[in-house]
Amino acid sequence: MSPYLITGIIAGALGIAIGGAALHTVDATRLATEQAAHARDNEINAQKLQAVSDAAASAARAAMAKQKEAATQIAALDTQLNQEKASHDADNAKNRAAIADGARRLRVAVTSFTPASSGNAADSGTSAGGVGAGAGGTAELSPAFGSALFGIVDDADTDARAKAEYLQHYVCILQQQGVIAGTCMLTTTAKE
Repeated sequence: MSPYLITGIIAGALGIAIGGAALHTVDATRLATEQAAHARDNEINAQKLQAVSDAAASAARAAMAKQKEAATQIAALDTQLNQEKASHDADNAKNRAAIADGARRLRVAVTSFTPASSGNAADSGTSAGGVGAGAGGTAELSPAFGSALFGIVDDADTDARAKAEYLQHYVCILQQQGVIAGTCMLTTTAKE
């Protein structure tokens, strides 16, 4: 073989080796640049996710604090309502007993009635304005009638409370079904 050929082959092999090393260096530099950019992107995304997580945690804490505050207010109102109901029931029992034994008498306003004519009042054409003669006063009810009247009024209060409770349960059911906004705070629900 000729020395030129051997020198050419060696020079070619050396050129290929240098070119391969240069290509490897360029590829390694590009890879390092891409890895650095990817690391920066990962860090930015991690910061964004942390910010979203922090905001969600803060909102959850605020919502829990509002819910706790609302529950405290509801408990205070419930306690107040129970105290007022107990006081009302005690007053009713005391008044009922006083009326039944005659210690307290119920009075009603009365006016004297003077018919406009001596005939049948319905046939005589009297109006409501001519019913009373203007004399007024009060009349005391008997203990038995006073107790009965007081019982009617107390029963009406009980009915009104039952209606209010039914409406509360109705609203609670609608909230549970998602028909209206809000959260039901009652522990039991009325029969549907």
